[in-house]
Amino acid sequence: MEKMTRGLLLRTLAVLLPFAAPAAYGHDQHDWLFGEWLLCEDPDGSPKDALQFNSDGTGMVVRQDKQTEFVHRRSGDRVEMLANANGYAIPIDMTASPERDKLLLYSDKTGSTSAYIRRDSGLMESCTVKWPPSNNSFKPTPLRGAA
Repeated sequence: MEKMTRGLLLRTLAVLLPFAAPAAYGHDQHDWLFGEWLLCEDPDGSPKDALQFNSDGTGMVVRQDKQTEFVHRRSGDRVEMLANANGYAIPIDMTASPERDKLLLYSDKTGSTSAYIRRDSGLMESCTVKWPPSNNSFKPTPLRGAA
């Protein structure tokens, strides 16, 4: 039952996301977004995580204790995500730095901005948060049905 519900939610998110913003995600995106993004700065002390963006518009939030699936699209310097949080679609909007080596997540609740960096950016030394550890490349479980 849970497997069916998750599949239905992901299909629904994939259908609804293009309507949430003008342009649909897909092959027209530039590949700068795809790959691993690591939590680098987190003024709010939120649970530590990393992000995996796939070229097919899917992705994964990876924490030490769980993984959360999402769908995403890029619109200019914005990255829009819909995460599957216990069966609820949670919208998350991030902004890319001009160099496209950081993704910034602003919290309306606290007024703080967290930053994620590309694993291959070479910016890890400047991070106050180092998760996952540099010797531990996270390996998210592939989504069922994803290529």
